[in-house]
Amino acid sequence: MPRRDMDAQYDQLLGLSYECVLDEGAWLPLLSGLIDATGRQQGVLLFWDQTEEGALASEINLCDPGAIDTYNREFCNMDPCKRFMLRRPVGHWYHDLLEYGPEKIRRDPYYQEFQLPNGMHNVSCLKLNEQASAGIYLSVLTSVGARYPKASEQALLGRISQHLVRAARMFERVSGMRLELARRDLLLDHHPTPLWLLDGDTRVLYANQAAQQQLTQKKPRFHEVFGRLHCRQHDARLQALVRQATPRQGKGQAGWLSLGDGSALELLVTPVPAEARFNQPFQRPLALLALLDAHRQSRLLGDLFGLTPAEQRLGDLLVRGLTPEQCSEQLGTSINTVRSQLRALFRKTRTNRQAELMSLLVRLGQR
Repeated sequence: MPRRDMDAQYDQLLGLSYECVLDEGAWLPLLSGLIDATGRQQGVLLFWDQTEEGALASEINLCDPGAIDTYNREFCNMDPCKRFMLRRPVGHWYHDLLEYGPEKIRRDPYYQEFQLPNGMHNVSCLKLNEQASAGIYLSVLTSVGARYPKASEQALLGRISQHLVRAARMFERVSGMRLELARRDLLLDHHPTPLWLLDGDTRVLYANQAAQQQLTQKKPRFHEVFGRLHCRQHDARLQALVRQATPRQGKGQAGWLSLGDGSALELLVTPVPAEARFNQPFQRPLALLALLDAHRQSRLLGDLFGLTPAEQRLGDLLVRGLTPEQCSEQLGTSINTVRSQLRALFRKTRTNRQAELMSLLVRLGQR
């Protein structure tokens, strides 16, 4: 094939590789394009868990689904490719004709009983990703009776492999981020505490179910105007607290708004830095508002600030009036560990002094 055509195919595969990062549906066109460009007729993405006896072939494949089921059920542990691939670094191709050899292929029961009867002949396999004991592998195969791929087609596999690996790694990261955001949204949406996420102009970016219910009460304390949150009795104070939490420069400060309507409800306005994990969709300073009942104990602090159990235990003791040295003795840890956890509490709650931290813990009902 002329060099110009090979370059055009490479460019097309390159584009498809990075489309896969954000679109799971692009893996099948990528696999199809890779097969066509490299002299193959079939392909599959394969997931191997080394802690289990078997493997699981994904639905992203261009092989006979019946053959995939048979492979999973009867032949995965006989596959000689498995022996080659388990210890192979990510990004390296295995070519059975070159590494296993034609003589062993002819005598191997796996090829004679599974691969050839299902119309598959030679295979090239790439380890795309590996985490702990699990691996993701991409395989492209020639069909029985088809010619073996040319050297130029083999070279294209090597040329595109680094991009396939990078795309798979990015796809896993993006999928993980989406899952984390979905879990967090589910947690917040079902949390009994009314929660809002606002930008510096008090525009509502997120409100959980409890917050939305606040707007539908007979005498609502809050209302929205053109997507911005307002407090009926203390709107100027609310606007000021949100601006304080979301400055254009410098670090935001937390603040409290006591509603003063006999309900014992207080509104906590907390800065959310641009680099926070759950701020990734927006990536600018935001304010998280929580409507809290001062008379009710709550573990909302851990949900809001991502505190570890050890940090929450330290917070419990500090609220009881213990000094860091007494906390160290009570917890059975070194004073350096306590000080390290205290610094983490300051950093995560965006407070600067122990008195400020204690006020926050007490108001949240941390006991």
